[in-house]
Amino acid sequence: MAGDFNSLDGNVLVSRCALNPIVDQPTRGVNILDNIYVSQIAYDSVKIVTSAVKSDHKAVIANSGPPSRDRNKKRERRVFRKSTPTQNALFLESASRLKIEVRTDADVQTNFDQMYGIMTSLLDRYYPKRDITVTSNDPRFVNPAVKALLRRKNRLMRAGRTGEAGAVARRVRTIITRKSTAWLRRVNTRQNARDAWQKVRECLGRTARQIETCDEGVTATVLNEH
Repeated sequence: MAGDFNSLDGNVLVSRCALNPIVDQPTRGVNILDNIYVSQIAYDSVKIVTSAVKSDHKAVIANSGPPSRDRNKKRERRVFRKSTPTQNALFLESASRLKIEVRTDADVQTNFDQMYGIMTSLLDRYYPKRDITVTSNDPRFVNPAVKALLRRKNRLMRAGRTGEAGAVARRVRTIITRKSTAWLRRVNTRQNARDAWQKVRECLGRTARQIETCDEGVTATVLNEH
């Protein structure tokens, strides 16, 4: 049994029909509205991909053969600098002993190039560049630094170091909350609800549907009666 179960209680299907859901990822926003219920294991893989048609729901692909490939998924290599408390302490210790001498007989550009070279060498020494792959399916708050933290959490979980993995997960949650708060901070929810919901959709990684101009005769009363 498959479809949009927005108005149906999945627990009732499980208890009365002895069916088990196999979709474990959100299909609309943060909710699992589209699901597949089976009486026995029949599929090897289940993937949630962007729908090929105009819809705010994700598409569910279940197959028993080779894993399907998301053709709309795009990968990109990003460069970032990892920052840890240990790196920050070492950088501050080195910067406190650093003495930069500027030549008084040199022009402004020469002194600037010298200063820029020193700062760049410090960055490369204590915060070396790293590259990581991000995809178009990642939410907007998943930047290269967050992606690296998520991969570290997964490695710790596989190694059985659940305590350290939990600490990394809390750090990721704090970063995501901070970014989402900053993203919604300048939205006036009282005067412009449309922009507020648009920001919410962008935070959740959803694409807003094109809003068509409504007929002037359609009111809230007409919609409620309909």
